[in-house]
Amino acid sequence: MTATDTADGFRQQPIWLLGVGALLLAQAGLALALFGPHHPWAALTDDRPILSGRHPLHLYHGTLGADAFRRHGTTTCYDPAFQAGYPKTPVFDGGCRPAELFLLLGGGTYDPAAYKLGLFLTVLLVPLAFVAAARGAGLPPGVAVLAGVGGVVLGWSAPARSMILDGELDLLASGLAAVVFVPWLARFARTTGIDAWLVLAATALVGWYSHPLVWVGLIPVVFLYYLVLAPRHGPAWHLALLGVAFVAVAPNVWWLLDWGKYWWLRRPAPGEPVLPPDWDAVLGHPADYVTMFGCLPAGGGLLALAVAGLVSAWRHGCRTAAWLAVVSAGLAVASARLAAASLLLSAGATDRLVLLAAAFLVPATASAVAKLLGWFRGPGVATVLLLLALLFLGWLDGPTRPLARATGLAADPLLVGLSAGQRELLAVLKRHTTPEARILWDETTDQRPGWNWTALLPVLTDRAFLGGLDPEAGLEHSYCAMCSRQLVGRNLPDWSDAELEAFCRWYNVGWVVARSPEVAERWARYPKAGVVARLVEGGRPVVVYALDRPRSFVLSGSATWESATARQVVLTNVLPNPEGHVQLSLHMLEGLRVSPSYVRVERMPDPTGRDPVDHVRLCLPGPVPRITLIWEAP
Repeated sequence: MTATDTADGFRQQPIWLLGVGALLLAQAGLALALFGPHHPWAALTDDRPILSGRHPLHLYHGTLGADAFRRHGTTTCYDPAFQAGYPKTPVFDGGCRPAELFLLLGGGTYDPAAYKLGLFLTVLLVPLAFVAAARGAGLPPGVAVLAGVGGVVLGWSAPARSMILDGELDLLASGLAAVVFVPWLARFARTTGIDAWLVLAATALVGWYSHPLVWVGLIPVVFLYYLVLAPRHGPAWHLALLGVAFVAVAPNVWWLLDWGKYWWLRRPAPGEPVLPPDWDAVLGHPADYVTMFGCLPAGGGLLALAVAGLVSAWRHGCRTAAWLAVVSAGLAVASARLAAASLLLSAGATDRLVLLAAAFLVPATASAVAKLLGWFRGPGVATVLLLLALLFLGWLDGPTRPLARATGLAADPLLVGLSAGQRELLAVLKRHTTPEARILWDETTDQRPGWNWTALLPVLTDRAFLGGLDPEAGLEHSYCAMCSRQLVGRNLPDWSDAELEAFCRWYNVGWVVARSPEVAERWARYPKAGVVARLVEGGRPVVVYALDRPRSFVLSGSATWESATARQVVLTNVLPNPEGHVQLSLHMLEGLRVSPSYVRVERMPDPTGRDPVDHVRLCLPGPVPRITLIWEAP
């Protein structure tokens, strides 16, 4: 990590562009393996959705958000297809922003192929990000390519693989942007050029869009950077840095305002501990920090090489890049230890912060490795050999990738496409249910492979559901779900038949999908439930019940339920009850607007007082041929 003339780059040594191309080609081969050992390109481009992790949830919300953005310039919308209506916002689900972008670029409709291609391109950018980071730190092209090799190795480590498999593309993209941004701050301090400014502005824009919390964590780094270097520069430098902040935040204001407005919608899971940190545990011992890096390949060795590279950089005058890397990595490690001690994050999330810390140190590590190889007069040859090894692992390692797995450069394939049991269940639902009522879905939190596929149920069946979206959503609108053998937080066996009947009327439940023996047993004892199908999905028995009850979303008064989409809810032939009301089985939200304007919309509390979210009540003077409900986020 030695300071070099910024002109000493790829233009002067274009041969190393072949190395960058080899990195991209190798990463493409490794990334294609995510889509299976046989015909991965077909799996990448067909219309089968990814079912691993929360990919289905992000695809579903990405579809809603892309459609909403095309219509009125915001990705926030009201979705009546789940939970009797809930607000889809940047808070839930924040991880769908990359999916919204992919689908907008693909036409703005439900398109699994566009989502998969977006995922593939995001993974493909990993080595490029580390090459760019090394150039920002002042490293020559050959060492930058070596940093790209390190990025590939780090990008397929266990924490990075889990991000890809779990669908956390927002965190991955934001982390890559941060890895580039920090060293380019050093380059911007060294030479205030348009290229450095453009890189800073672009990465900050991507980072704030992808995952703003990561970039909020970088604010202390930027503040310290400005505090140290501001006295050395004139007004142009200060205005340029202010311009970076403007370009980063201003284009994101349209959704950041909604992010701040709806943060309260997410609530901790019942019984989730939020404890004050044990500062002794946070600080720990020196050996604890080495142990933290055990989730990464050669974690201890990476730390030692990074320290050597940082010391060398400091001695050779590249001090800004060195201390920025140290401060950024230190903040990431401190955040990981603080979150773990406070039980605010899972162990997996803590590992991802450690991964981010290691990513900031990759340029220094590459510099140290290059110097070490230089003693043997072979850094260029060694880099070429590493590139050839990556190309072999990416394209010639065989369908099961034995060598890539042995070296930690392979992930388990993503689960792509519905299973035979899932397709059979969808066929049963289409055949035995109608849009006249909701389907009560038995959720489970065991998170088997493909557990979140149910988030796509409204797209795949054109039906409305209670449950199936995400049992860990943390939304009060999910109160009405049947999860872990409980209904609205009460053990299902404790419910009387009369209480079940009242619940099914209030939420207009016409069918029940029981996916556990306890749930199936209770609904079998409900007098109005009849079995319409028994099948197996995901290795577990599934029983579908039809409920013998009136099916209508109109609880009082009368109307034809014409349609209910994220765009609008339409009622026709509307007649009020004697009190002048039409009561709907639909969650009320502030900002729900009704047309014609002389119809008034009010809140209607749950008669039992249990549901924290009121339902919709319309007040009208007489019959109305057509009423349209549209949510305008307040």
